[in-house]
Amino acid sequence: MLRKLGFPICGMIFLLLTLSGCGENGREYGKSPDHTNFGAPVEKTEETERAYQTQQLYGPVTHNNAKLEYSQFLSNQLHAMNGVNTAIVMTTDQNAYVALMIDSSAVGTKGSTRETNNQGTNKGFYNDHAPFNDTMPSNDLNNGFNSYETAVHHDMLSHRFKQAMAEKIRTLQPNIMDVYISANRDFLNKMNNYAQESWKGHSLTPLLTDFNQTVTRVFGTAQVLP
Repeated sequence: MLRKLGFPICGMIFLLLTLSGCGENGREYGKSPDHTNFGAPVEKTEETERAYQTQQLYGPVTHNNAKLEYSQFLSNQLHAMNGVNTAIVMTTDQNAYVALMIDSSAVGTKGSTRETNNQGTNKGFYNDHAPFNDTMPSNDLNNGFNSYETAVHHDMLSHRFKQAMAEKIRTLQPNIMDVYISANRDFLNKMNNYAQESWKGHSLTPLLTDFNQTVTRVFGTAQVLP
């Protein structure tokens, strides 16, 4: 009798262990900074202290950065994350600023509003407004046609998406005081110009005033509630 029940009992034990393992992996999956569903429900106990725009939780801020550099290393690290097609990371004496393009390798990265026309129309592959011009300026990564997705305001990016990127930056470069993240198209293209200057071996110091004015406009100085 026991011999006959042996297989069903073993099978049930295996099934229970499998389900238990799946549940455990699911909990770890939800905590991973590189998971593919930033819109999945999160238990309250899994929430961590916000890692981006932290200074704006407590009051107005200023972007009076005294140094500016392009970080190829941090850019590569964010580029490898799910949901990120392109990442350009600028570091200052105290902060990190991230310009993004978003791909479809993760869900829950932003709202449903689409800003990019990916219909591939015949009038102009990169620009519907220039029917006979299929080129795009080399300084532009995105002009709104047949490209990856952008978001006009940083609030359109989901909290967990920004949190995952900010946590990765802080882990890799602990001296960073704050992290600012945007997928605004104009901001992305301008940071691409800065990166190109850095690739040419040029100092970004002459661009510092323009940079501070740009990030002040993009991220603001007023307090941002959590």
